[in-house]
Amino acid sequence: MKNIYNIKKNYLNIVLFLFTINFAYSQTYTSWITGSTSDVNTTTTGGTCLMGGGTDNDDAIKWMIQKSGGGDFVVIRSAGTGAYNDYIYGLGTVNSVETILIDTRAKASIAEIATKIRNAEALFIAGGDQATYVSYWKDTPVEDAINYLINTKKVPVGGTSAGCAIQGKYYYSAANASVTSAQALANPYNSDMTIGANDFLNNPILANVITDTHYNNPDRRGRQTAFIARMWKDLGAGLNAKGIGVYEKTAVCIDQNGIAKVFAPATSNYAYFYQFDTSSLPETVTSGSALTWNNSGKGVKIIKIEGDSTGSTTLNLNDWTTVSGSKASYGVIKVVNGTLTETLGTAPSGCPTPANLTVGNITTNYAILNWTGTATNYTVKYKANSSSTWTTLSATTATSVNLTSLNANTVYNVEVYGNCTSGSSLAATINFTTTSGGGGTVTYCSSAGSDASREWIKKVAIGSISNLSNSNGGYADFSSQVAGITKGTATTLTLTPGFSATRKLYWKVFIDLNNNGAFTDSGEEVYSIFSSSTLTPQITIPASAVNGNIRMRIIVSYNSITSSCGTYTYGETEDYTLNVSGGTAKFKEIKNIEVTNSPIVIYPNPTVDILKIDFAVAEKEDIQVSIYDLNASLLKTINVKGNPGENSLDVNVSDLKAGQYLLSIRKGDQVVKRSKFIISN
Repeated sequence: MKNIYNIKKNYLNIVLFLFTINFAYSQTYTSWITGSTSDVNTTTTGGTCLMGGGTDNDDAIKWMIQKSGGGDFVVIRSAGTGAYNDYIYGLGTVNSVETILIDTRAKASIAEIATKIRNAEALFIAGGDQATYVSYWKDTPVEDAINYLINTKKVPVGGTSAGCAIQGKYYYSAANASVTSAQALANPYNSDMTIGANDFLNNPILANVITDTHYNNPDRRGRQTAFIARMWKDLGAGLNAKGIGVYEKTAVCIDQNGIAKVFAPATSNYAYFYQFDTSSLPETVTSGSALTWNNSGKGVKIIKIEGDSTGSTTLNLNDWTTVSGSKASYGVIKVVNGTLTETLGTAPSGCPTPANLTVGNITTNYAILNWTGTATNYTVKYKANSSSTWTTLSATTATSVNLTSLNANTVYNVEVYGNCTSGSSLAATINFTTTSGGGGTVTYCSSAGSDASREWIKKVAIGSISNLSNSNGGYADFSSQVAGITKGTATTLTLTPGFSATRKLYWKVFIDLNNNGAFTDSGEEVYSIFSSSTLTPQITIPASAVNGNIRMRIIVSYNSITSSCGTYTYGETEDYTLNVSGGTAKFKEIKNIEVTNSPIVIYPNPTVDILKIDFAVAEKEDIQVSIYDLNASLLKTINVKGNPGENSLDVNVSDLKAGQYLLSIRKGDQVVKRSKFIISN
């Protein structure tokens, strides 16, 4: 009996041991289930749900439940709890809701998890950290199971926040850290710009799309624009690169036919849809440089749709053009030297957007806008960049307007709309900064003859410039040609006319002595004469002029010239650069240090976090960059070693508050550059 008892005891121990092993194996992952534990098979309809994070959108979940046919609803995540179960189960009729925690690559390889995903009639990827989703799930049975649901079984697959971010065939992995819009705009190749391409989820309707979330908190338009620029430049999408950005509480639900509807529980919740204007390519997508994507205000096209509880406004993602509903706005996002502007209008009316918008004659309080177009008339709006209030000028049939009573050293935003019988155009946009009275990079008004067939500038010579230009159709920009000139020393300027018949020629020469972008200050018209002969006037730069590069404008015309700007009938204008040296430029002092000026370029201004300084030195020199507040209190100092030739320095100012600052650059014991700059939000 004892032997029989021992045999039974050992048998029970073996059974218990085997049960324990099986129990341990089945519990190598964590899941929570609400509803039936029996699998069902229902008729499903494919679809994609992109939620922007924050509070989940009830209407979008109901949309997924309807497409699931009431089957099994699976939620996957890499951290968190089963909190979705009761929420989803209470929104409609489903067989079950199961949340599975997949928080390692090993767990992503468990066959049972892949099977549960494949058996789902709806799949939802929770919010969290998309970097873990990529590192844990990519190239595992979990990835295969998700792609099976999308492409073979055709069930609704959705996600919020991180679960939305990974659904495009291009995706932002956030593998290093979450890049901000400011960082992405300042350098589209920032180390945190980690973009995956065609190697994770495979949803055909999102083939050339990158998604982003929490669009209103924080503002992510800047990094989304940078993502798309990178997709175009070096990630293989080319002109097909597109983007979808989703506000919190908002959801974009795309059905099996590619029709996207936008759900939101309240007004002022949006989704953005980005696509290329094929005539507008990004101008600057370079490592270490700020993004520029403007092209006369065409930028990247957007359709901005306001959501509602019924998803009443839709966009057809087969053409990214056809809209149904009344809550869509059309517009563009432009970026100039890392500064983003969004402009919205109504549906395209066929009225052409004004082209070739430029700003010239910029002073401390004045600027001239010029553009071209064929509209009936034009509406001009402008505002300080820091303001939310626009000033709108009366409609004009002209293609040039003067902006007056501006504030010095201020960034202005400009929008110009064409008005036609069919409606208004999208806006041409541009930004500019009024001067502070000192030197720096400036822009100039346009000047040109309408007809240069009778008289033109044949040749200009001064210093190292000897330019046989002949006729250039009314205007030529030769500002890349630079002649050195010393203050107080008379220098010969040779002007040779060209003409098809002897005519009465009038010459004027202007020099922007204070480098403020205008030729209208006292003493800046340096020469004028009626003559059809070759001329050799003597030009003397006064001691009060700034040092460095300044603009010289030469005009010849029939009979008379009235202005340094604008269009005249017969003749030609040419622009050149003079590099002025000698004497001491008059600048405000910082702590009684004498300041002189040298060819040093500081940009972008305004900036957000990085101020770039380009300078040249003849030999190795110690360079010291100091930043002061407007009370001349020293805030930071950077010391670098300048190497012979061209140098570039990035100064991180992200730790400083928005506002105006003073910059001082010292070579050895001498301050060679002093300038104001602005840090914007």
